[in-house]
Amino acid sequence: MPELENLAVREEAERIFFGELPIQIGYCNGHNTLLNAVEYHRSSEINVAVTDIILLLGLEKDVEEDFTYDTANMEAFLVPAGTAVEIYATSLHYAPCHTDKDGFRVAVILPKGTNYPLEKEHAGAEDALLAAKNKWLIAHPEGGLPKGSFIGLKGKNINISEEGGKENE
Repeated sequence: MPELENLAVREEAERIFFGELPIQIGYCNGHNTLLNAVEYHRSSEINVAVTDIILLLGLEKDVEEDFTYDTANMEAFLVPAGTAVEIYATSLHYAPCHTDKDGFRVAVILPKGTNYPLEKEHAGAEDALLAAKNKWLIAHPEGGLPKGSFIGLKGKNINISEEGGKENE
């Protein structure tokens, strides 16, 4: 989003968090209570919570050899509004969950080009998970993701509205 990328904080974020690599700054807004999928990047992602959000996180090291992942390994974390968090490249994550009926809003900082469309066909082994540039994705069968998404999440499609306040702080 050009309006966010033109802010003075962009240069500081490039220097401090990404070692002078070009970055992109955008946002993710909406209403969500479900896991639906997990993704990971080969770089960190910075999330700045504009509203309180819940992040469902897991560890890439727990992905099995066949690239499946048990959702029972996920943990929920409450991130208060105004808090910035670094999601490491080894962290499984996806869209934040909202904490109230007004939905969630979060600014997202990633290396420039992340989530852009792929230019080549990818298949086989981990390459089959590549859903966009710098975005490896494992979807849940109940997640409603586009045809061709790698379906590899096993277990419950976590719904934070049914979890009864198990978030970590």
